Amino acid sequence: MIYAFGEYVLDTLRVALRQGERIIPLEPKSYDLLCLLIENRDRVVSRDEIFDQVWPGVFVTEASLSTAVSQIRRALGDDGKEQGVVRTVRGRGFQFVAEARGLAAQPAEAAAGGGAGDASPRRGPPVIAVLPFGLIGTDDTHRAIAEAVPTELIATLARLKSLKVIARGSAFRFNGANADLDEIRAKLGATYALSGSVELSGRRLSIMAELVDLRDHQIVWCESFTGGLDDVFDLRGQIAREVADVLEFRLAMHESELLRHVPSENLDAWGHYHRGVRAMYHYNDADNRAAGAHFARAAALDPGFARAHAGLSYTEFQNYFQRFGTAFDHHKDLALDHAETAVRLDPVDPYCNLMLGRAKWVFGEVEDGLTWVDRSLNLSPNYSFAFYNSALLNTVLCDGERAEAHVAAALARSPLDPHLQTMMGTRALAAFVRGDEKAALQHAEEAIRRPNAHLHVYLIAAGLQALYGREATAERAVAEIRRRNVPAAKTGFLQHFGLRDEARRQELLSALERLGV
Repeated sequence: MIYAFGEYVLDTLRVALRQGERIIPLEPKSYDLLCLLIENRDRVVSRDEIFDQVWPGVFVTEASLSTAVSQIRRALGDDGKEQGVVRTVRGRGFQFVAEARGLAAQPAEAAAGGGAGDASPRRGPPVIAVLPFGLIGTDDTHRAIAEAVPTELIATLARLKSLKVIARGSAFRFNGANADLDEIRAKLGATYALSGSVELSGRRLSIMAELVDLRDHQIVWCESFTGGLDDVFDLRGQIAREVADVLEFRLAMHESELLRHVPSENLDAWGHYHRGVRAMYHYNDADNRAAGAHFARAAALDPGFARAHAGLSYTEFQNYFQRFGTAFDHHKDLALDHAETAVRLDPVDPYCNLMLGRAKWVFGEVEDGLTWVDRSLNLSPNYSFAFYNSALLNTVLCDGERAEAHVAAALARSPLDPHLQTMMGTRALAAFVRGDEKAALQHAEEAIRRPNAHLHVYLIAAGLQALYGREATAERAVAEIRRRNVPAAKTGFLQHFGLRDEARRQELLSALERLGV
């Protein structure tokens, strides 16, 4: 879309702000904020929405937002007194107030699509080349380590269905340390490169890994790992686990960010899928519906796209579980139907198997659901989302020890996971099942402090706090439960978290009844 206001033009297809023929530079987050405000110029955009949309999954301070707003105003000749373009609405947020009109892009412009370094928004799944790691500060005695790490990474990433991995024989033709990134992209057709280095000082081992977007050479993720030489096998496994989780979630967020300003009609199936993934983690009705629409469009464009159906299962699950919809049994049926379709289309995709396990759970088939979750873990042994769901179902089955072990594994593998609030809620409930009052209260409080905590997380926290004599503390969670005004919230919660230990279940029920929720 192209927006014209005053002497300025914002071209979201070419990712450019212009004044006449002059390109006005903006930092990426300032540009994203300007797009968000102008696209929603009919209303005030709250600070919470800005943080969710412009800095998804990242904790930033108010200072970052103030800096972005100031940069926009400077670029557009606005200031904090006049506020003729961006108005601050104290206590609420910001609104784009300049008179603007939207202009449809010309076909040639639409075809240009994508943004800097990318000629088209029609991408398909991301393609990654894992390059040989460099060896620093030692002789060739330990070169095998530098080759073993990327080789293990290739084997691990090849299990993921959300991307394509270039074979070792092709990727290792390039020198990771001095590789020409543009040449890798041109010759291998890769969109990302994963490279790194191995340094040995005495018996101290340091391994650095870096993921780069080959379209604009942006570093998407970087991490270092250290240990003793005797720990090399453990380090290799740790790196493989962390990279697998980074690519399963953060890469989808990065792809979605690149596609954010591309009109929906220009997206292919994978583009719609990535847009859906971004929206579905906000845990509210509007974003869940938007995610479902993107997944449905992806499935329509590519009927064999298993993950599109898995995404539809996820959103229909939320419609039922969170009471977003109205015909709840219909949403439950659709969650199962789409999950079964996803597994039929791709029986070895861990995400699809996981969605079938979750769908079985809401039908009360907890043991069957756990079988599918365990199958997901067998297909991808480092899959944090599967570890979390295993913990959840084991909590319902009142196997508190296994639940704690698996939620701890999920948190270790993905400490910034979008499901962090529900992971902590599950951990609190698992501690309750084990009879660990201190841990239950601690994890419950942590759960409701996390962003996007949903209704059931507040119900867990309120129930446990009341159960252990913390009614005053529970009032915060109770106030949030009442604010959301979800009919039969307690009934739905007890239906989903119907603990198999009847005594434990009655304890929690009595605590919630005392609170009057």
